[in-house]
Amino acid sequence: MSLAQYLQQYFVEKSEFAALAGLSVSRLEQLIDIKAIPSATYICDDDSVYSAIFGSTQIETLLTGEYFRPECVRWVHIAHQAPCGAERAAVITQLTKEFRAALASYGQSEQAVHAKIQSYLPYFFNGTFGLCVADPSCGASIIKKEMLQEKLIAITDNGNVSSPVGTSKDALLQLIDDYAASAMPFSPAEYERSSRKRLVDDLRSVVAAA
Repeated sequence: MSLAQYLQQYFVEKSEFAALAGLSVSRLEQLIDIKAIPSATYICDDDSVYSAIFGSTQIETLLTGEYFRPECVRWVHIAHQAPCGAERAAVITQLTKEFRAALASYGQSEQAVHAKIQSYLPYFFNGTFGLCVADPSCGASIIKKEMLQEKLIAITDNGNVSSPVGTSKDALLQLIDDYAASAMPFSPAEYERSSRKRLVDDLRSVVAAA
């Protein structure tokens, strides 16, 4: 799959995203500027593609535009419907509520919940979750992916241990599959550097062959 095909399958360009949200492009840009909604996940500028997590990557095909996950329209609606000046606060309030409930279901302490929420917010607003989370439309889906990744990294030493002590082969394969389902496949421009390759495809092949 080419980058253009990947973007076409999972993303929409800025003008289409604004139309999906029922807003003008200028209003969408205003909400982005005040950091009330996630920024574009990918920005293509001719022979390069930029994302907040991977930076600028050279690409072979010429592409232009700013690309958003259509699922994030929900956050645009929350921001746009808030009183003027309260758009960012409205999104943070709803997102924090969802993060808090999801983290509590994983048995996180109140101190850990607060710390994790603060650490996740920048990635929400800079578009990173649109890049790596299968469903960035709700806090619960974001937390599920983050918790699965955290667990997988911990027990496999970031993909370096294929037979962790205390975890059966079947349990590890199930964890890998659960994580894969909660995460994005990643674009061909960054796949080689992605957690998808390291924690899913590479690790699964080693575990399955053992």
